[in-house]
Amino acid sequence: MITTHKIPYKDGELRIGWASWDKGNYTERSIKYAYPDASGKISRGSPELPFDILVDMLMYAAEQGELKPVFDRLRAPKSSIDDATLEDLLEEEKALRASLIVLQKMTLDLPWANVGSLYDQVGSRREAVAAAIARLRGGAIHG
Repeated sequence: MITTHKIPYKDGELRIGWASWDKGNYTERSIKYAYPDASGKISRGSPELPFDILVDMLMYAAEQGELKPVFDRLRAPKSSIDDATLEDLLEEEKALRASLIVLQKMTLDLPWANVGSLYDQVGSRREAVAAAIARLRGGAIHG
C-alpha cells in the first residue's frame, strides 16, 4: 500500500491509500488497520482491504448481529452531548458512523426510498458529537 491518508487508531493507525495490487495506474484503493508487531513497529502483515469488500464485510457483520452492541448504544444515548463523557461521545460517534454507512447502503440498494432526511439527521448528530469530542480533546475534528 502507498498510504495517502492516516490517522492514529487504538495502538496503531488507520490508513487509506493506493492498494498493493494496483498495477501502477492508480485506480485501486484500499484501507487497513496498521497495528504494531511484538517489537512495537507497524506490522508489515497488517492486511489491507478493497473498499467494496469492506462494505460487504460490514453488511455481513450487521446481518449476523455482530454490530448489535454498537447499534444498541445508538438507540439510547446516556445523556445530552453537553453532559456526556468523552468515552460516551466516542462510543456514540462509532454508532453514528455505522448507521451512516447502513443508510448509504440503503440509498444504493433502494433508490426509490427517501432516506435523505434521516441521513441528514444522523449526520448532523455525528457532526455535533465530533465537535464535542474535539472540544474535550482540545483539538481538531477527525472525519
